[in-house]
Amino acid sequence: MQIVRDRDGLMLAERGVLARTIRERSRGLLGTRSLPEGEGLVLEPCNSVHMLGMRYPLYVIYLDRDNRVVWEGVLRPWRFGPLVRRARKVIELPAGMAGWLAVGDTIDFLEEGLGHGGCSVTT
Repeated sequence: MQIVRDRDGLMLAERGVLARTIRERSRGLLGTRSLPEGEGLVLEPCNSVHMLGMRYPLYVIYLDRDNRVVWEGVLRPWRFGPLVRRARKVIELPAGMAGWLAVGDTIDFLEEGLGHGGCSVTT
């Protein structure tokens, strides 16, 4: 899936992967050496993440049920992210993307190839 900012179609990830099962969410990006530019991981449901066992920092975005950004920031290895009670999803992106979003921005999840305004994968 593609992950884009709603207001202007800014592409955050061309290749987003959805982790919904407890096993997928628990594994997350553990054991990976990096998260390549253009890739991202969406954890759903999720309202907190940790970086225990991670080797590299991530840009982490917490979304509410309307896919609105409620917290964003860079998490470094071996740190805990905040518990954000109203968050329903978390997006993990390469740390170099930090600052591209702000609290209040809305995110769209699009099926690949449909472009901005395409069919939403999650609601």
